[in-house]
Amino acid sequence: MAIRISRFRRAAAFAVFASIISLNAVGANAQTPPAPQPPSSDEEPINVGDSNVGYIDSAIPANTFRLRYDTAYGNNRPSRAEVFYARGAPFGPGLPMPETSVDYQDISAYLELALDECTSVFGELPVRFINPVVNDNSAGLGDSNVGFKRAIIFGCDEVLSFQLKVYIPSGDADRGLGNHHTTIEPGLLYYKRLDDCWTMESELRYWVPVDGTEGFEGEVIRYGAGVSYKWLENCTMTVSPVAELVGWTVLSGQVAITEVPGRVAVEDAAGDTIVNAKVGMRVDLGSSGQFYFGYGRALTGDQWYDDVFRFEYRLFF
Repeated sequence: MAIRISRFRRAAAFAVFASIISLNAVGANAQTPPAPQPPSSDEEPINVGDSNVGYIDSAIPANTFRLRYDTAYGNNRPSRAEVFYARGAPFGPGLPMPETSVDYQDISAYLELALDECTSVFGELPVRFINPVVNDNSAGLGDSNVGFKRAIIFGCDEVLSFQLKVYIPSGDADRGLGNHHTTIEPGLLYYKRLDDCWTMESELRYWVPVDGTEGFEGEVIRYGAGVSYKWLENCTMTVSPVAELVGWTVLSGQVAITEVPGRVAVEDAAGDTIVNAKVGMRVDLGSSGQFYFGYGRALTGDQWYDDVFRFEYRLFF
């Protein structure tokens, strides 16, 4: 219990620290305002649809509805720090038999509502299909999440937001559909318009499990950066290629390793670092919404999967 309280305190400290940094940045800008500049005819305010990344969370609060489909292959450490799913039986609430590898598909619906230009609340509800090698296939509701986003800097060409996300254990852990614990994830999200065609986006998030399998669940730092380029623009659509690097570093917890069915070795997961490269394309059809098509590949020996494909539809209202 003391360990879990300490983790909660670290998550709270991260959230407060991020907020203080952001507020200090705002205060500094307020104390030394830039000299007034004549309005530029080609300068446009940031639009809710300007974020093009497909794997990094967007920093721009917006009224958004999104449908997303992921399909991933080759998760050979699915219990690592209980991020994907819970530790298996008999020592945990997860799948009944030790698992060597899992393929899975997620279909999720996401709704974000803007309370004002700088603040939004959101929720996401996924359905998961898993295809293990040893255990039976299963499908059903996965772990959901809710949270809020607050833009602390919202300028003409950049947005810095604080986000707090809470994951709810709504998936059945004994079927491999969830991790059986609540998780708190504070984070910072950043958007920067570099010029008329190029944008850069990044994130820093801190995954803190509250009540998982003691000693097995773990804290994880997630970080990422991406760039997009407005390649084609006409009266009907805008097409933007996107490239992203997303990484995770596990700070604590354990992982069950099953190279051969029936043989399980438990190792310390602290220090495991996973880096994925993501490439994709976002097609903006204006009032008809946006489509994103993307592919991700693990660059490191530690991984959540070998390959992942993502397809999504996003509508602003």
